[in-house]
Amino acid sequence: MKKVTCYYVSLVFLISVYSLSATTLPAQTLSVLTGGLNHPNKIAIGAGNSLIVSEAGNTSANSGRISVIDQATGFRRTLISGLPSAVSFLGGPAGDPDGPSGILLRGQTLYVTIGVGDAVVPGPGPGLESPNPGTPSSPIFDSVLEVSLPKNYPSLASGFTMTSSDQVSLAAGNTVTIANVQGRTMSVRMVAILPDYAPAPRPGNPNNVKASHLYGVEMFQRNLYIVDAGHNLIHSVDISTGTDSILTMFPDRPNPLFGTIGGPFIEAVPDSVHRFGNRLLVTLLTGFPFIPGMSEVRSVNMKDGTTSGLIPNLTSAIDVVRVGDESDFSAGDDDTGSSYYTLEFSTNQLAQAPGRLRYFSSQSATPVDLGVLLITPTAMARNADNGNIFITNTAPGTITKVVLP
Repeated sequence: MKKVTCYYVSLVFLISVYSLSATTLPAQTLSVLTGGLNHPNKIAIGAGNSLIVSEAGNTSANSGRISVIDQATGFRRTLISGLPSAVSFLGGPAGDPDGPSGILLRGQTLYVTIGVGDAVVPGPGPGLESPNPGTPSSPIFDSVLEVSLPKNYPSLASGFTMTSSDQVSLAAGNTVTIANVQGRTMSVRMVAILPDYAPAPRPGNPNNVKASHLYGVEMFQRNLYIVDAGHNLIHSVDISTGTDSILTMFPDRPNPLFGTIGGPFIEAVPDSVHRFGNRLLVTLLTGFPFIPGMSEVRSVNMKDGTTSGLIPNLTSAIDVVRVGDESDFSAGDDDTGSSYYTLEFSTNQLAQAPGRLRYFSSQSATPVDLGVLLITPTAMARNADNGNIFITNTAPGTITKVVLP
């Protein structure tokens, strides 16, 4: 996965006209809940009417951040700062911060995936990549952290700061304890450090590599399931031991426009993951040239890694929310009792079109466009109590609040 900048073809992923006829239903209320975020990546519903947001950071090294935001007022508190981050130039000359990405909250435990940062740099030619010949900004890029949150974390008066020495200690396999100015503490444990890159030799460049990019995390029993948008696969990581295996890989697809634009194949680019029953729902963004209708939501069997289509004919899908009872999905892929919201990064990336939010009353229903135009949306979270949807927008650094009719 390359990068998403404020104008699409440059988040260390090149993640990328409407492809279906659709009715339109304007949102009852659409507002900017908060701004000033540093390239927000993912969002989750937190305790006490809060949201938890991962932020990739700014142009300074190790400026990654986790914020807590009030769902009603938009007031932001820093939960953790100083997380691994660096500007990556893999997607183009402008460069984007890459740091904290996927988040998963289970009770008082928060799991955070960290991007590849500057551990991989542009190679000697277009489309080529190389390991950083110097020292990356952090020793724990491409990792999964387990954070034990203090009680009442949404209302803490001050946040916690991870130091460079904390990162070194985590890289060595230690658990670190971080205190804020009030003397409250939280512990951070390294679950796993995954490879920053894989060999990808090219003609004339046998040392070429392909960067990883962890961009979403889910949990079932004692395993974490992590989407790697750079390598087009899902990791299965044992939470206790850090042992990593590959649950499934998403193959490249033939490019129907080859000869006119792009190469012979298009990458799948998985960019979000959510569990229901014994299945994972994964959105596939698809890579360049971002052809409308090729993106989709797929269902992945956690037992054997087999996949099947769930919602096809999307354009640059970047997240999905399912509304329905979890048990409805455990018997198979025919999830007729549930409805879905899909989030698309752009309706036409090459034309720099905005993203959109859609509603499907069932997996096979004609979609309803909700009249929500979004600039570089990256993730969404739904409050199950009132149905409100919160969407992160990376380039403007905002959260959009959608109250549906």
